[in-house]
Amino acid sequence: MKNFAVLSLAFLLASCAGQNLQQALDKNNTSQTCPETGSCTVEIMRNTALIIKDDIEGKFYYKTETNTDFTVIRYKYVKDTNPALADAGYTEEVVFEVDNNTKILSYTGKDMQKTKMLFGVMCFCKGKAGFYKVEGGSIDYKNEKLIIMLPDIVEGQKLKDITISF
Repeated sequence: MKNFAVLSLAFLLASCAGQNLQQALDKNNTSQTCPETGSCTVEIMRNTALIIKDDIEGKFYYKTETNTDFTVIRYKYVKDTNPALADAGYTEEVVFEVDNNTKILSYTGKDMQKTKMLFGVMCFCKGKAGFYKVEGGSIDYKNEKLIIMLPDIVEGQKLKDITISF
């Protein structure tokens, strides 16, 4: 009887343990916030690391590489535009990596770079397009909800508060 009680308690504790982010991502059930003037997508690249590089002008860009320790998450907003206008496209993107064993994720300010987070703008707009390191705001993951609060990075920025539920 004593062994049964110990086993029951161990099972109960294991069941109540926090779900890590990788387990939540594996469910493939996501919902997210999105500005009303466009559409948003979440792309989850499992077993992938984010490599941040810069070009000769000091502008950032990224590549990904296979790495079983990390997952890269890319959240993309595409503004609804008139398809008859060739240069009207506007896209914002947030990309970052997390350790596959993460159960709680909570960073603010410059600590946001522990996720290698980048904010990107793709448009035909001089001086605005490109990727920027996110060194402000906050990111939190708990209770199967990822919340990202972005600082003002570019003028007219659409993505500020992102919530993704798993």
